[in-house]
Amino acid sequence: MKVANRLFALFFFVAVGLWVIWQPIMWNITGEEIPITAWYHGYLIYATVMVGYPIVLLGLAYEICWPSLNFEWDRDWRWISVSVFLLLVAVTIILVQAILKPFDPGYSLFGLTEFEFPRGSGRVYVWPNYLWELFGTFCMETTSFSLLFGLLFMTKSTPQTSKGYKIMLIGAIAFEILPMLTYFLLFFMGVGVGPYVGMTRMQLLTTYWFHWDFWSELAILVSAVYLLKKGKDA
Repeated sequence: MKVANRLFALFFFVAVGLWVIWQPIMWNITGEEIPITAWYHGYLIYATVMVGYPIVLLGLAYEICWPSLNFEWDRDWRWISVSVFLLLVAVTIILVQAILKPFDPGYSLFGLTEFEFPRGSGRVYVWPNYLWELFGTFCMETTSFSLLFGLLFMTKSTPQTSKGYKIMLIGAIAFEILPMLTYFLLFFMGVGVGPYVGMTRMQLLTTYWFHWDFWSELAILVSAVYLLKKGKDA
């Protein structure tokens, strides 16, 4: 039955799927309106979601139906190091962005958030902060991908024996390529794209969330390419 495989895949299928739905809603709330039925007219960031995320979701769905991941612990220190790094990134983001918020003295995880949706409609909604942060922090790509692949990299799962894992890695690579292009444009051409519009190179380098994003995305990209090419020793 491989119940653990199915539950693992289902958990991340829900987390990743919620972020795909939440992205255009969030931009609508903040004024960057991107109708979910016309995402192809939207911004580069949502394009990256629609390039890689459906592939990752397909891989997770495949694992739910035909589980093949190997959850035996990989004792190779290199994979353990990558996994620990990614898991620390995820935990740090959750603690700083969703729970503690040290730069927002009046914040409480059990407080309330008011927002207007759609923006300009006059319809105001009140949500508990913990529910808001569930979508905005836990399900966001940096957190969910760091958790997903941080856990998988420390196992003996390999795309050569798990088709679902192979599909997930292909989706991760498809997603990570476009963010890397935005970094390239900013650092080598001085042009900010997506969430980096208007930021200088120095501003970016002194922004903590940039480092969470960049280093975790680079670790996932390099690891995914390596695994697809060489896999792991049995």
